Amino acid sequence: MDLRLWGLLMVTAAGAWAQAAGVNCRAAAVPAIVRVEGLSERVGDMVLNCTGGAPGATLRGELTLISFDGPVTNRLLANSALDIVVTANNGSGEAIVNTTAQAVAANQVTLGGLQVVLSATGTVALRITNVRIAPPSATEQAVRVALASVAAGPIRTDAAPFTVGITQRGLLATYATTFLCTQSRLPEVVNFGEFVRRGVRFASVRLTEGFASAFERRGPQTDAGTRLLVRYSGFPAGARLFTPAVVVGSNGATPTSAGDLGLPVSGGRYFSGLGGQLLLARVGGADLAGSGGTPLFTPSGGVGITEFDLVAEVPLVNGAGAAVFEVMDSAANLRESAQVPTFLILEQRPEGGSARAGVALHLGPLSNAAAPSVIAPVPRFQEVAPPGDCTALGDCDANLFPRLAVESAELTYDVLIGSSGQTRYIRVLNQGGGVMAWAASVVYRQGSGWLRLDPESGVNNATIRLDAVADAGFTPGTYEAAVVIDAGPLAGTRQATVRMVARERTTPPAPAPVVTGVTHGAFQDGPLVPGSLGTVFGQNLAGTAVRVTMDGLEGGILYGDSRQINFQLPPGLAGRASAQLIVTVDSLQSTPRAVALATSNPGVFPGAILNQDNSGNAPDNPAEAGSVVQVFLTGLTETGATMRVHDRAFTEALYAGPAPGLIGVQQVNGRIPPDLHTITSDLVICARANCSAPRRISVRQSSR
Repeated sequence: MDLRLWGLLMVTAAGAWAQAAGVNCRAAAVPAIVRVEGLSERVGDMVLNCTGGAPGATLRGELTLISFDGPVTNRLLANSALDIVVTANNGSGEAIVNTTAQAVAANQVTLGGLQVVLSATGTVALRITNVRIAPPSATEQAVRVALASVAAGPIRTDAAPFTVGITQRGLLATYATTFLCTQSRLPEVVNFGEFVRRGVRFASVRLTEGFASAFERRGPQTDAGTRLLVRYSGFPAGARLFTPAVVVGSNGATPTSAGDLGLPVSGGRYFSGLGGQLLLARVGGADLAGSGGTPLFTPSGGVGITEFDLVAEVPLVNGAGAAVFEVMDSAANLRESAQVPTFLILEQRPEGGSARAGVALHLGPLSNAAAPSVIAPVPRFQEVAPPGDCTALGDCDANLFPRLAVESAELTYDVLIGSSGQTRYIRVLNQGGGVMAWAASVVYRQGSGWLRLDPESGVNNATIRLDAVADAGFTPGTYEAAVVIDAGPLAGTRQATVRMVARERTTPPAPAPVVTGVTHGAFQDGPLVPGSLGTVFGQNLAGTAVRVTMDGLEGGILYGDSRQINFQLPPGLAGRASAQLIVTVDSLQSTPRAVALATSNPGVFPGAILNQDNSGNAPDNPAEAGSVVQVFLTGLTETGATMRVHDRAFTEALYAGPAPGLIGVQQVNGRIPPDLHTITSDLVICARANCSAPRRISVRQSSR
């Protein structure tokens, strides 16, 4: 503030105190928390407690309001007055005082034409409300004002500054500043639930109040409740965006969520009539700054549960647009948050497999008007990006957000020019929470077009197949490329180095290996089990260098000839429902073959039942009832296996686990029921619901 003005006010105030007539007033206020992003923040009400007047007298005068920490930015009325309200209370209740608030400088307002009637004891309380100020841009700053008499008059103040506001951030958020655009088709039914069920690409933003009551419903002398803008830019041609038409916040009956950020999938459920629950409604017809338009939903005031499933499209022009939400309900004394998913429809795959678009988040409406205005909206805000909200919500260390990991960091191919090429795999993993959309692309460092990816995009965990092919006419040499996996700024970006050595044929081409079948290591039907044994049948399976891989993970070969390979499945396949098996013989690969996988599928080897004396069980060498038998099998990775013979369960399972010294083989020891009669029947081992194929066992009842 200008020191000359301050000195003038102090002189004026001192002169006013010296007057014999009138009242002496002292100012006070309960400071309001105001948003640093705001340009028209309503500060706390100011109260002048005036005493010392003549009983029942009528006082006429004026006051000057000076703001020390930001310009006054009230709405300018038709008569060039500001919409500041003054009331008086002389003991008979508050009544509006007819006055005119005129801005005489950016931070100075004159309240002229004041006329009040004093109480029977010569007192009155003046309340000044709806003063709006553009506060300092730093948090935890005081917003101070002073009230002074500008000339000798009956209303006298000491002109001392007092605090009417404290600045805080109004909006905190968690969101990605870019949107990963990959192909995503429009379902036949357009609603929230169907978008989620059909796997439509989406990204969520989480909006959180910087302080309780930062998100306000529309009140007197405002154009709208607090508005929240999600602004989009740079989307490719043909892109369409949808958001929920209504968003239920964190304290609603069921918050809105697309399934990421720690909440279950729901379009949202709101208990109407209760009030005090954060509820956001899309605003139809609003401009890109968030002004104008009409909310698509308004609470009716009736009592009951309202469920939401509607979505509303975001108008895009040249790939840019905004989704504007208005606060329709909120709790005044509770910090609230809400999740807003944005669904992307993009029927055609972008060039390169993916594209990046921008996302920004602000309080709204946006404006640059930091002065009284006839047309600027109230409230209004600067274009300020919000800081993160995880500290406020206490979940910075929670596993809510996706985190990209790639298993294969480097791949090498040895390819004969003109052959069908070779196949490798990269495993893409979401090692965090939420939903991770990703896209894969190739950056060539030498050559081009020799690496093919499938798929080129996906959600969460997946296996990418990479085929390296050196077509006829390819120049021999070493070629390098990077496979870039982009999962957006939250989850991160990873890359794998790929090298292809392209060689000319120096001898007549050998026949490529052919896989005709893959079966369980115990030669029974059903899926294979990671870490246990399997068998490959086919042709041309023998050579100098033979490999069996599944999803790019190496299997351990135990036996092989030109028609059969016995191998141990890679334990790293655990948790997958299937994998692609490839046999490579001297740089030539078989066609990938899909193999079903399971957690357990026990299978007993033929002739692999031993009696207690380690002799082979047979009809002419039966096991004694009550003795222990040893059974060797594969496909058992869980404890708790059960055994039965004929229709009898073994009364005692002594051991179920790895067979010592045997790769991929398990062993189960069990005691035959002592009262089992002499019989040759079927033995079956089960793990949960999966049971082995029956193997014959002979039992003899002891004659002793």
